[in-house]
Amino acid sequence: FSSEIGPFERLMNAWADMINEQGGIMVKEYGKKLPVKFTIYDDRSDQATVKKYYERLATVDKVDLLLGPYSSPLTFAASTAGENHQVPFIAICANSPKIYSRGFNWLVGVIDLGPRYTYRYWEMIQSEGKAKTVSFVVEDTIHPLGVFKGSNALAEKAGLKVLSSDIVPADTRDFTPIITKLKKENPDIVYVSSNIPFAINFMKQAKEMKLNPKEYHCIHHSGILRDALGSAADYIIGQSYWVEGMKLGDTALINDLLKRAKISEPMYPWSPAYVAAFQILQATIEKAGTLDKKALMESLKGLRMGTVLGEEYFHETGYGSLNTYPSQIQEGVYKVVYPADVATGKHIYPRPEWK
Repeated sequence: FSSEIGPFERLMNAWADMINEQGGIMVKEYGKKLPVKFTIYDDRSDQATVKKYYERLATVDKVDLLLGPYSSPLTFAASTAGENHQVPFIAICANSPKIYSRGFNWLVGVIDLGPRYTYRYWEMIQSEGKAKTVSFVVEDTIHPLGVFKGSNALAEKAGLKVLSSDIVPADTRDFTPIITKLKKENPDIVYVSSNIPFAINFMKQAKEMKLNPKEYHCIHHSGILRDALGSAADYIIGQSYWVEGMKLGDTALINDLLKRAKISEPMYPWSPAYVAAFQILQATIEKAGTLDKKALMESLKGLRMGTVLGEEYFHETGYGSLNTYPSQIQEGVYKVVYPADVATGKHIYPRPEWK
């Protein structure tokens, strides 16, 4: 996952530097502010490696809190260290329901569950009343499958007819049979539930074959996808936690941190979720007033606070309340198009056809 989260170590250190410039985080038990230090290892996007290093963080480095790795599969593996050694574990970019179905007591997650990942998109589609049909193309991996299962139900709840659902291996290179079938079905929405490499390959072939639905929805449509597709990325809609110009949360904080870390949000759209995690970490320690791990976990579970992404609180099984907003690429710029109170642009539907 290095292409998706490569600079996040810079973001962590930028936040630590910013907090330490202010003297650190206030811990009542010590009667003073304490400095922040992150211990970071390269998990190589590998479950065995991530498990090894989180065990080390808990038992050798003896950290006060654990922040989760990127992705649901890695978080599923890593979070056992927090549970086994009773160290508070804050999952960040991981929303598979499987993570939160194990009865863990030392785990919370920043974001809402995967099946609800696009609920605001379907609310928008229902309120507009224009789209009537949808076809799904799904990468057969844990996160895309979870999002698809929720989206399928949400689409039907919004009144759409699901024409087809193609679940295919992550390493699929030739989408010709699927695209040929989709051209015959002629859905209003082609919904691609996948990671970015899969979506890029599918969209390139869809353009070549002139598949022209009224809308393409790619759940992950970061700057990596935008740059790979060029002008063909315009009007693709997907999900963003935050884009510049949104009237949401502490925009000064998020802009300052992204600038310090030299991170472009469109290229790394998960970065705002990390900023929210940092805010949660700080609030947890300040509320607990101690570094006692049991007290920290109690503080964490009882938290209800504003973040750069809106109000955060945790369900009894641990998952969070923060979720994405539908955002559309318009002339290369990401515009949040729903709801109106945070929108930075208007939804363009139907999209102009490829000629």
